[in-house]
This record gives sequence, C-alpha cells and structure tokens, in this order.
Amino acid sequence: MKRIIYYILSGCLLLGTGCSNWLDVKPSTRVEQEEMFSTEDGFKNTLTGVYIKLKSNSLYGKTLTMELTEYLAQHWKSNASELSGYISAYDYENSNVQSIIDGVYTDFYNAIVNVNNLLDFVDNGVLSEDMYKLIKGEALGLRAFCHLDLLRLYGPIPGKQTDKKILSYAREVSRQNMPVNTWAEYIAFLEKDLNEAETLLEEIEKKGIDDDYFTYRQNRMNYWAVMAVKARFYLWIQNKEKAAEYAKKVIDGVGEQFKLSQPENFTNKDYIASSEHLFSVHVYDLEDITETFIYRSGGVEQTKSLIVELFEGDVTDVRGDGKLWQQLQGVTTGNRYVLMKYKQSEAQVATREQIPLVRLYEMYLIAIECSDNSAVYQPLINQLLTARSISLDMDNAGVDQKNQFVSMEYHKEFYGEGQAFYQYKRRNDEMIMWSNTPGSTSVYVLPVPKSEIKYEE
Repeated sequence: MKRIIYYILSGCLLLGTGCSNWLDVKPSTRVEQEEMFSTEDGFKNTLTGVYIKLKSNSLYGKTLTMELTEYLAQHWKSNASELSGYISAYDYENSNVQSIIDGVYTDFYNAIVNVNNLLDFVDNGVLSEDMYKLIKGEALGLRAFCHLDLLRLYGPIPGKQTDKKILSYAREVSRQNMPVNTWAEYIAFLEKDLNEAETLLEEIEKKGIDDDYFTYRQNRMNYWAVMAVKARFYLWIQNKEKAAEYAKKVIDGVGEQFKLSQPENFTNKDYIASSEHLFSVHVYDLEDITETFIYRSGGVEQTKSLIVELFEGDVTDVRGDGKLWQQLQGVTTGNRYVLMKYKQSEAQVATREQIPLVRLYEMYLIAIECSDNSAVYQPLINQLLTARSISLDMDNAGVDQKNQFVSMEYHKEFYGEGQAFYQYKRRNDEMIMWSNTPGSTSVYVLPVPKSEIKYEE
C-alpha cells in the first residue's frame, strides 16, 4: 500500500510586513510572490516570519521545550485524569493529546513550506552575493533543523528503520501531494541541506555583513548552529565518528563567541546558560508563559526527593536543590518544588526571554559519548564538572561510567528544554526514569496525523 501525505499549501505563504500578520493564512498567486521577492526586504521578512513561527507556543515557545516533550520524559508530576496524565502515559489516542501532536506536525510543515517558498525565489538575482549566502544558508539550515525534529518525533527508532516510507522531506512548494520518503532518502536530503548550509554560512559568519539583519546571531540559524545540528543529526543516525567530528569542530572553533557557562554565571541568575546558546529563540512573552505554566499555583512541579536522587545528593552542583530547583511557598505560587531555569531576572537583560534550542553543552556530551578513549573524553568531562561545580568523582572513568554520566546529564542539564525524551528514543531505552511504562515503538514514535495520511493500493 502506498502512503501519501496531503501537503496543504494554502496558508503557508507569508504576506505583509507587520508581525501580527506574519502567520495569517492566505493563498497567494505567483505574481504576488514574485512581487514579494522582488526586493531584499521581501526575503528578510519571509525568513523572519519563519523564526516567528518556530517560537510560537505550539512549537519551541512552549510545547517542544517545556511541555509535551518534558511530560513524555516524565519530568513533571502528572494527574492521571488530566491531559498531563494522558501525555505521561503515552496515550496518543486521547483526542486532546492527539490534537497537540497533530498541531506540532502541521506547524512544522507550515514553517517548512514558507522556507521552501523563499528558496524557490532565492536565485532570482535580487540579493547581493553576501546576503544571498546568508539568507539561503539560514533557510536551508532551518529546513534541515525542522525536518530533523520531525524525524526525532515521528520517525522510527534509529537502528530499527526499514526500507518503508516514513515521512515527507519537503523540498519544494507544490499543490500536489508530497511524496513520502524512506529513511535513506530522508536522511540523504537532510544531510544535503546541512552540507550546503555549512558551505554558504562559513565565510559569511567569519567576516560578517554590515547590515542590521546580521545581528543577534544566537537567535538565528548561524554557522555554528548548523555545525551543531550536524553533530546532533549524525548521532541520531548512529554515525558516531561524524557526530564526534562535528561536535569537536564546534567546541574547538567557537572561541569566545560561545563558551561554557560557569558557576558564577548561575550565581548571577543566568539560569539558562546564555553564553552556551548556539541557537535559541527570543520569546517576548516568556515571563507570562512561564509564570502561568511553572511558577504560579497550579503550575508544573516535581517531587523533591526525585530531584535530590537525580543529582545524587551533590550539594555543590549549581543546578541542584536550592539552586535551579527551589521550594516555592505562597498564595500565588503554591507550595511546590519547581525548576527556576526560566525565572526572569531583571538584572539579566541580555538573557531574558530566551529559550535555548541547541547549546554548546550538548556538543561536549556528544563528543564524550562518541569516544571510548579516556584520553579524549576525560578532559571534556572535567570541563563539564568544573562548569557546573559537580563533585562527582569521575577520575579515570571507565566507558560504562562515562556513558552513564552522559545519560544523566541530559536530564540534569536540559531539564525543561525538551531534550531528554529524544535520548531515550535514540538509544531505544526500555527503562524510562520515573515511568512504569517500558520504552517501545508505541512510546517513542509519535503518530502522524490521520488527516495527513491516505492509503492507496
């Protein structure tokens, strides 16, 4: 039987210049599109619209960072009779859970179509050479980034894939049904986009462009972010050699532009380790979102004893009890044990309203995991221990201890950022911490929306 995803174009073309109108659903004629991309601003505005889409609540502004993926990783306490309980129980047939999962899928492809619309016109000769490389490089990087997370959510468990069709790697704007690709086809397209993005952005990133559009690089798909996504991608497809290569390229190449956050940064309430952000989204109403979702009474929380156990009783770790995890007590906050990572600090102007999507810390974990040579991984472990003031004795760590350290760090470090669930799936772990449900295909592979699939003989 042949599977076809019905790829709906209407509503995916961005028109207008006001931020409030970026994501309006409007069809567009070819003539209108040609007019929009007849100026440099048309390309800039369209790409900006894609970033706005990605930081929406239904994607990285909430759902894929602190909500859905965190419940799937069992990071929040849940109520069995409420939505949180259905998600934590991996009840993907529940209509409300299904609605969230369907929304993520649809919004990803909506963002991708807008990228593809830009790429359809990017060779029209309007852009200068440098701006062409910048905009096309970012667009290709974003297309790959979105497709990778689609694969991480809706694709098969790495190593369990077959030659069957899995997902559509959308590379063009079309009113026709988009073909569904096999694993091999999908990852080949993804790798091609990342390779081209790397080539386009490398020179531009190093020399810069005298243009206001070339600012706030940590909030854009910059060269180092592309390299980091390549490391993440290669690890996902189980190519540890290439994953280690790109992780080390990032670690060794970023210089002072990005660096590991240190204990004093956490003391100064830079809880999100902003110096490590290779790619993050700026969410202007993050304080309102997190006050409601985390810090006010009724917000998400975790049992204190579980967190103390997670941090192995380490009282020096800057992320542990009494530091990034605190007991809140009050009329508006309730009596709850909560993660303070997203608590806004007036003193940290530069770090407010930021949600990290790819961090330098992850590159260290990838490099450590992908080497069984202690001469390679031990110095990297030591750097992480120093950066987080961890007292854990890791001198002369064996491979098993090293791998366990990496596994636990994805929980400790990326709590509230949505990364732990992907690690369970990538490793095909049967044991999911704090869950009675064993890991399996039915847990790790989120269902593609029923409305997007048609079966034909």
